[in-house]
Amino acid sequence: MMHLRQPIQLPKGRELRVLIHARFSTEEQRQSSIDDQVAACRTFLETNLPKGTKPAQVAVEVIKEPEVSGEIADRPGINQVWAGIEAKRWDLIIAEESSRLYRHHTKAGELFESAVDAGVRVICPSDYIDTADDDWPDRLHMCQMQHARSNFYTRQRIKRAHDGLWARGAAVGNTVIGYKRRCTVPATESEPANGPFYDEIDPEKAAVIREVFERIAGGERAAEVAEWLDSIKFAKAKWSRQAKWTNYNVTSIIRRTIYRGFETYRKKVAKRKLRTGKSEFVWNDTDKIQTRESPHLRIVSDHLWYKANEVVDSRRIKFQAVRGAGHPLFGTARNRRGLLSGVFVCGTCGATMYSTGKTEGTFRCAAASQGKCWYRGYCMRERVFPAVLGAVVDAVLSLDGVRDAVLARVQELHAKGGSVAAELKKLDKDEKKLVAAIERLSAAVESGDGTLASLTSRLAERERDLAIVRSRRREVEEQAGRKEKLPSAAKLLEHLEAVKLQLLGHEARAAVILRQLLVGPIRVIPYMRIDGKRVVPRLEFTINLVSALPSAVAGPLRQGDSSADEQPLMLKRTFLINAFHEPDLVRHARLIVERRLQGKTYKAIAEEVGLTKYHMENCARITKLMEEAGLPEPYRRLTEKPDHVPQWCSKHWLKAGERKGGGKRRRAS
Repeated sequence: MMHLRQPIQLPKGRELRVLIHARFSTEEQRQSSIDDQVAACRTFLETNLPKGTKPAQVAVEVIKEPEVSGEIADRPGINQVWAGIEAKRWDLIIAEESSRLYRHHTKAGELFESAVDAGVRVICPSDYIDTADDDWPDRLHMCQMQHARSNFYTRQRIKRAHDGLWARGAAVGNTVIGYKRRCTVPATESEPANGPFYDEIDPEKAAVIREVFERIAGGERAAEVAEWLDSIKFAKAKWSRQAKWTNYNVTSIIRRTIYRGFETYRKKVAKRKLRTGKSEFVWNDTDKIQTRESPHLRIVSDHLWYKANEVVDSRRIKFQAVRGAGHPLFGTARNRRGLLSGVFVCGTCGATMYSTGKTEGTFRCAAASQGKCWYRGYCMRERVFPAVLGAVVDAVLSLDGVRDAVLARVQELHAKGGSVAAELKKLDKDEKKLVAAIERLSAAVESGDGTLASLTSRLAERERDLAIVRSRRREVEEQAGRKEKLPSAAKLLEHLEAVKLQLLGHEARAAVILRQLLVGPIRVIPYMRIDGKRVVPRLEFTINLVSALPSAVAGPLRQGDSSADEQPLMLKRTFLINAFHEPDLVRHARLIVERRLQGKTYKAIAEEVGLTKYHMENCARITKLMEEAGLPEPYRRLTEKPDHVPQWCSKHWLKAGERKGGGKRRRAS
């Protein structure tokens, strides 16, 4: 038992507030471990309290973290400890050892240092650490090194055990659909079944798996097979996130080599992130993947397996998939690939507006969460999507009123040569530049100026570019002989209606059309109500409706107007739309200002609109502020952080304390 150099003192005039923290990781799998830790910490506390201490003089709080690794930096339980230290909720924190708080050297040091700065004493009896002693940093450093080394050797032992099971032909990893596990030591009344475990074919599920291969080899789509599996209520793996079958699940079955009696192991391995402690699975090196022949697990023949995989391969678009850091979407969260992905930014700092939540989702500034942007407002997803799409649809349909002018402009461009003449002119210019560059490089190669290898590679690149330009020129010249027929006004209107239906239809298609129409991003601009009681978001963006037109119309407009360095103003639309619900108080105040400009009195306006005296008095306050400022609306644009915003006050925003779902609240700036 640890002997304290500095005894525990009871505070004067109040009780001693104590926190006992207990945790065990998933590797230990001992549910009684937490209770044992709490009991040991209580015994240590009772032993070291001053003699004669009464139970009423000590208040003990317990935070338990079952089945979670101490290497993970962000955990609900430890976040409560952080919040309590910031709020100085306790006088003393007791944990069996420092690894119960963290098996993370950096985070453990930060936690202990924060506790000392806040005047909270931390004691870890098994590690002989007491922050009341001057040498506690050295003890913590040594103990964390030992705990990290223990984890390293534990991983090596687990890996060695799995390698031994694999060499013996035993089951390793999760059970694949179509198989079941057989134990070597049957269960008894007091003990569960024990391993090593071995896989064997499940006859009922194997028949379904065989039919899946036959259907795919016969030409059925993966989505159709998925619907069939749902119709027969074929169960997926128990760790699946959703019960419904998808085409991806079906394709995964087709790709598994175990069904032809050939197993692979460690195609992916877990890699721990040093800062967060969390692990992610990455593709393993090819020479480190383990394989073994398992003829007793064969469900389909080699011919059927390869035939089904050939059918899947024939439907692929990209035959050399890019994995890892080379993929263009590497590190991009999947919930950021929606309607506004990559085009929705904060109007204050330009950072991305990221989406949070699944049901009642919101958009927030990514820089604000890091303290780099003062705009802390948010936009409700259920308001942003309809507002943006509604404005774009109205703009597309508004082309109906200018379709005659658009067609007249296109006919004018066709008379001048249209898009073909503009592109031929550009290709001629590019060809002359490339020919001149090739002549200079050829002269440099002949004279021996510079590095020969560098010159020849650059010459080859220019010659390839020249061949591409000349090939494109031949295509354009061929197109010049067959000009596209301009659509009639009725056909143009029909096309615009089709674009409207696509915008209001599937979100993926609407996202493609929206990106084609946008000129720059959609910016969230903060506006403050004139009475200073609310900051609301407005969306500002510009679209060019050329992309909404048929190709026969859009092509000449793009080429003809780009050559003049201007776009047709009648096809550009700039929007400033509300992404919030405007209360009746503000809406009526705007109406009152309009009527007041017509010379009407408050009493006459109230009778016309049907407002009560009480509501009229409330509206009048905003109305007077608008009239004094000379503003036609009750909102003014914010260009810098306001002095006071009610919905951003510290008691609601980031006051230290517990938060639902875990996590620390930040201190308001």
